[in-house]
Amino acid sequence: MRALQIKRTLRTVALGGALAATAAAPAQFGLSGGIGEAFRPSFTSRDVQLAVQMLDLDDAQKFILETLYDDYDAEFITGVDGFRQNMTSMRTEIDPNDPGQIMRVVFGTMNEWRNESRHLADQLMEDLQGLLNDEQLEYWGSFNRKLFRLKYIRNGQLPGEKLDLLNDVRDLELRADVTLLLQPLLDEYELQLDGALRRREDYMQTSQTALIEAIQEENYDIGIEVAARQVALRKGVRDVNEQYTLTIAEALPDEPRQQFLDSIRQRTYPRVYRRTPAMRVFDAALELEDLDSALLEAINEIRMAYLAEADVFNTHLVQMIRDFKPREIKYKVEQAAARLGGGKTDRLTDPTRAEFTKRAEMSKRYIDQLKSLLTAEQFASLPGSRRWIKPDPAAIDAARERVTRAKAANLKGRTLGERSPPGPGSGISDTEGKKVPNKTPDN
Repeated sequence: MRALQIKRTLRTVALGGALAATAAAPAQFGLSGGIGEAFRPSFTSRDVQLAVQMLDLDDAQKFILETLYDDYDAEFITGVDGFRQNMTSMRTEIDPNDPGQIMRVVFGTMNEWRNESRHLADQLMEDLQGLLNDEQLEYWGSFNRKLFRLKYIRNGQLPGEKLDLLNDVRDLELRADVTLLLQPLLDEYELQLDGALRRREDYMQTSQTALIEAIQEENYDIGIEVAARQVALRKGVRDVNEQYTLTIAEALPDEPRQQFLDSIRQRTYPRVYRRTPAMRVFDAALELEDLDSALLEAINEIRMAYLAEADVFNTHLVQMIRDFKPREIKYKVEQAAARLGGGKTDRLTDPTRAEFTKRAEMSKRYIDQLKSLLTAEQFASLPGSRRWIKPDPAAIDAARERVTRAKAANLKGRTLGERSPPGPGSGISDTEGKKVPNKTPDN
């Protein structure tokens, strides 16, 4: 209901598109701004349930919190409505031919609402904190940090920036004694991630002012400066996750350590670490029936050599992607700034494309070795093997001939159809298809 109301608010604000222009300021530079956050509540019904669980609220505390939340929710919606009404009333007070004035007024009103929205959320959190006893207050910091992560971790753009390693460790379902030994490290990680995340989000929202000024003053270099700072803060979040991924992994027993690392690698760099077609073919080959032990051992040796070389490629690809993504964000801003200023930039090439091609060629080299060990029938029976089977030239020529004949027949049929005289029901004659009104006799 609230989401629909917010959408209606954004649709109904006019002022010559002033709010749209304000919201689009970061987008014009390819950057994240803070406009959307102003229309998203800082506290939701999901957060009420989180507070009940993490703070171990009793029934009376839960009832009071639900009441507080209902009041907050109503005031937030009222505030959004008030913002809309303010924007509508200003239409008669602002010179529509002065874009600078429009953007200053709109952005000033936006800041007023943003501050009011923050005050509403802060007041709710203060009231909630006031409900707690001393034992519950010990969990307040952890609850507050988790609340912030749930809202803002999803805004990451760099590989590894969206990770919450606390969830990954929880999913391992470790023994209680292992978790206890790991807890101080997890507490340290939580504090470091929270600090990096708050620094990032604070700047994402405050940099909106600089972007508005850049548009007004046509000083597009400001956008490039903002982008550089945003990227640096994004790297800060990513670096915390990268550092503690390794630190936590070192503290884990062997089996969950590999599970932990594999899960993070596959989610952070899915294109690099997803299962390749060659892996599927090798695994299927080891399941073939009627292969003697010597042949199975030979297949496995080729497979292990392939995996070892693929791992070298993957490590290199990860580093290339890690270096390229921040450059890509900056490039988009430089490109937008140049476009706004009437210029252009050189094209940025993704260096990983060539490396992925080399990895595919390497895979083919090992698959060719596998083919030499198997009969043509055995290799063809493997799932996904068709990509490495060279088609018979005669079969290709026959297929092309069939396509040529089919096209010729279709063309001939269309030509004959155009030359045929119109027949009944064709809709071409002068009277056919015309509606004839029903005639009634004169009275």
